[in-house]
Amino acid sequence: MGRDIPTLWQKQRLANSRMKCNEQDWCPVPDLTYISIERLPNDVGNELCPVPPELVIEIMSEGQTFREFVAKAGDYLNAGVLRVWVIDSSQRTFTIFFPDRPPETYRGSDSILSDELFPDLAVTAEQFFAKAGI
Repeated sequence: MGRDIPTLWQKQRLANSRMKCNEQDWCPVPDLTYISIERLPNDVGNELCPVPPELVIEIMSEGQTFREFVAKAGDYLNAGVLRVWVIDSSQRTFTIFFPDRPPETYRGSDSILSDELFPDLAVTAEQFFAKAGI
């Protein structure tokens, strides 16, 4: 039989991953995370998730600066996260940080986001914010 789907309790625990930042244990709480079932070990219990997520999404709030999120994105990438999205609803942009290339910022309908990590994804910033009702 295949692997069991995590229980609600486990899903809540998976939202927080145990990672390292500056060689210290680090358990950040991003706004959203994505961890594929394939990435999880078979014996995930009620502890913090033992693997970094593929995707972390941080949503900027009033009073926060993009500079803060650039530093945070670097920490996530250094901890093994594969993608970090920083959403700025006031500017209607999202910036994607990668471990192996410079960040890319999307705004309006100029560029379609596509990513080998999410092969079925094809969206513009305009579509993204319209769907979110922003």
